Amino acid sequence: MASSSDLLKPPAYCAYAAGPCDQDFSAIEKVEGLFLFASKPPEIAATIEAAVDELKTGEGAWATWRDMDLVGQMVFCEICKRMRGAATVYADVTTLNFNLLFEIGFAIGLGLAVRPIRDSSFIRDRRAFDALGVLDTFGYLDFRNAGELANFVRATGAGRPLGPLVRREYRETPVYLLKGPLDTDGVVKLLSVLKKSRVRFRTHDPSEIPRLSLHKAREQVAGSFGVVAHLLGPERDGSHVHNALSAFVCGIAVAEEKPVLMLREGEATEPIDYRDLVQPYAAVSAIEHHMAEFLPQVVDRMQQAVRGPAARPEGLLSELDMGDVAAENEIGGLRDYFVRTGRFDQVRKGHAQLVIGRKGAGKSAMFYGLRDAISRGREVLILDMKPEGHQFTRLREAVLKELTVGQQEYVMAAFWAYLLSAEVAHKLLSSQRERRDAERDPKTFESYRRLEAAYRAHDLESTDDLPQRFLRQVDRIASRLRDAGKISDRDDLAEILFGGDVSTLNAAVAEYVTREKDEVWLLLDNLDKSWATRGSTEEDILILRGLLDATAQLQRSLEARDVVFHGVVFLRTDVYERLQGLTPDRGKDSITRLDWDDPEVFREIVRRRVVASVELTGGFDAVWVQLAPPLVGVEDSFQYTLDRTLGRPRDLLQFISAAIQVAVDRGHEKIEVDDLLQGEREYSEDMLIALVYEIEDTHPELSEALYGFQGVTTTLTKAEVAEILLASGVAATGLDEALELLLWYGFLGVAGAGEAADQFAYNMRYNIPRLVHLVDSGGHSLVVHPAFRMALAVGST
Repeated sequence: MASSSDLLKPPAYCAYAAGPCDQDFSAIEKVEGLFLFASKPPEIAATIEAAVDELKTGEGAWATWRDMDLVGQMVFCEICKRMRGAATVYADVTTLNFNLLFEIGFAIGLGLAVRPIRDSSFIRDRRAFDALGVLDTFGYLDFRNAGELANFVRATGAGRPLGPLVRREYRETPVYLLKGPLDTDGVVKLLSVLKKSRVRFRTHDPSEIPRLSLHKAREQVAGSFGVVAHLLGPERDGSHVHNALSAFVCGIAVAEEKPVLMLREGEATEPIDYRDLVQPYAAVSAIEHHMAEFLPQVVDRMQQAVRGPAARPEGLLSELDMGDVAAENEIGGLRDYFVRTGRFDQVRKGHAQLVIGRKGAGKSAMFYGLRDAISRGREVLILDMKPEGHQFTRLREAVLKELTVGQQEYVMAAFWAYLLSAEVAHKLLSSQRERRDAERDPKTFESYRRLEAAYRAHDLESTDDLPQRFLRQVDRIASRLRDAGKISDRDDLAEILFGGDVSTLNAAVAEYVTREKDEVWLLLDNLDKSWATRGSTEEDILILRGLLDATAQLQRSLEARDVVFHGVVFLRTDVYERLQGLTPDRGKDSITRLDWDDPEVFREIVRRRVVASVELTGGFDAVWVQLAPPLVGVEDSFQYTLDRTLGRPRDLLQFISAAIQVAVDRGHEKIEVDDLLQGEREYSEDMLIALVYEIEDTHPELSEALYGFQGVTTTLTKAEVAEILLASGVAATGLDEALELLLWYGFLGVAGAGEAADQFAYNMRYNIPRLVHLVDSGGHSLVVHPAFRMALAVGST
């Protein structure tokens, strides 16, 4: 947090100037409060101006943005200067306005006191603010008229800045990327450029974590050396909330003196505050140009370190870093605190082809843990693949729809067999060590050259990353199909699809691997990342089945040559259920389920993250007592926290992190009971919004029905649930399916009888018919999961 004297100095780096600030700060006027609001709707703007006029009749100096002389000036530069003289910034958030969110983020980044205000009678953007979530920590000054607002401002007094942060520098991953909810071509290209640049990065991916907390946003920006936001065109689904979050986070980053790049697909009217930071593109090829200008600024900032290290706030909680709940952002940290369970050992020993679990259950963490645990050496080849879902959408649309059912099955198996051979070849040929070792033995080098020749014959050489290589192959196949004309009676599909002699490539790969490798591992995650939860199509399953068939074929081929092969595919539970339903010879795949039902494993997950971050030793109880109260009411505090999760590590870490953030903001040395309860409120809102997003792609009427449970009792009869669903728009014919879905997602469970615990889907390994039977038998009621109760005020009356 900057001191008052620092605020009156022009910053050493400004994203607008791409260097030192060029403004004059000598005439900054000090005021008690600066009011920022949008021009529209005009009735709310008029109410705020009237309230400020009333405040001006009393003590102190008060101002609005309309008091500034903006003629001939850069608008945001004048707002920036005026903010620096304000004791409190009052920002109107009645509507979701991008300029206002950028300004709020900027004020927070400066370390100013910010008080959000809103007209509580105006509800147009209320749902969007719930989805945004980042301002929930503040609380709001609600008003309905000018007199109320003026009185509230007088009564509450000046605001208090947020607490200081521990400024952890992410030097290994210096760029922070706001990815957006859609895997557009622009996002795929942006990720490819970043990977190719070798400047590593962290992402906020709303498909994984729908809402970004204020503390996490501040922490991520503070530790970064550059921030990139990929803005979506206004016609894109989800663009409103994502672009609002991008404006807010980039506002923090500008105040924190970070290089900022805001990429925008297509042309649109940009908000005036940050339009000079936005780089629109019509063709995705332009992204590389924009990144070429941005990345050197990041490297320069890393080298120069404009700001010295901030003073570290005292206290254990301030130093504690629980890591990121998304494994993709914690690859390095996982090496320190990944917990190797019995299930992990089974997979590591090669006893599982499929690892299945709900979103957030730890599949990606196991992927990285497994990759690190496999013995390294010249004799072991590890092919770790994390494709993005975007290219599979293209595969369905551009290829599969042109084929008969029989051809689809053949093509998918052939596609994956070809792709796996190509990726093995790419892995071998892109390794300088592999080439050096091959050159030492003439026969090995001869085999290497045959592999290289076969690879080049198929025009596979590329510096693209994996998703773009996939896309290139899909586009090539689609083009070949278009050029082939009618193919229903063709028997040369492989040559049409892939070109050249596929068998030559396969033989060259098999020959080299047999000569040089004793063991091959294929690890594949993310295949189903863009598939809607419980909404995977028959084409999706066809793609998956083709992969599994091709993997089995590769295994047979290599093991016939005495090369040990292990293929592990990581899948969501709902996709596996769909696969089972559409597979005639189900049950032949060996699986490991990531169902977490042992509290001791959760305790170890937390303990390892804590001791990896701060200097604490001992078992879980010795560590936990230094962080949190022993009890919440009469319940053990950790069990209280664990009971409010859906049996997933991500949920537990999210809850604990929320409680820590509240405690730090309140200046507490350890989590207090009230901090834990406030953290639960924020966590519960996040869980509800995340579930709404997860459901709405496939069952939009049911996502709306969740809000119908507002204020209900904790336990409900089946008839009462049916009444809520009917009132929310669910058709009478769809009630049974709706109940099964709410049970599957864990929103509802079956109430325990007597001393028995409540049962939810994850306790029953997602055996939904068993839960339904318990309810239909008449002996059990339904119960709303504790994770959602605070958000919906369930059981509050």
